[in-house]
Amino acid sequence: MFKLYSKGCEYALRALLCVMADRDKKRFRARSVCKQAGIPEAYSRKVFQSLVQGGFLRAVLGPGGGYELMRDPAEITLLEVIRAVDGEDTFGECILGFALCGGDKPCPFHELWGNARSELLERLGAQTMATLAAAQASRQLGDVRVDLPKRRGRPKKTPAG
Repeated sequence: MFKLYSKGCEYALRALLCVMADRDKKRFRARSVCKQAGIPEAYSRKVFQSLVQGGFLRAVLGPGGGYELMRDPAEITLLEVIRAVDGEDTFGECILGFALCGGDKPCPFHELWGNARSELLERLGAQTMATLAAAQASRQLGDVRVDLPKRRGRPKKTPAG
């Protein structure tokens, strides 16, 4: 089944949104972000390591250490985060999972997926974390977990909806 991004990427996006929501704090601890974002703490090391390797965060060692945001959220795109966590070729595989799908042996969805993928990559490359953080703040929901698009299934009904 097709998925837009992995669970690890979902956690990375949640973590970044939580960090950006509290811009007054220059440095933060993984434990507090995990609690706020609803990320299992045992999984956080891998998520934060991907964000450090991607150049989004900097690890600060020693007493008072933790992590710091390295880039302006207005310059971080969703596509960059997805690729940093899930890999550069995240959207390059056949949507039906056929290993031999390609120009010579296209699957039934090859052309349709190719066109949709191009538009998706363009939109993900244009959407910044600052835009998502602003949308989060304007909704004043306080819980990042309800705002991120779900990868599958039906959205949960909210009291207002």
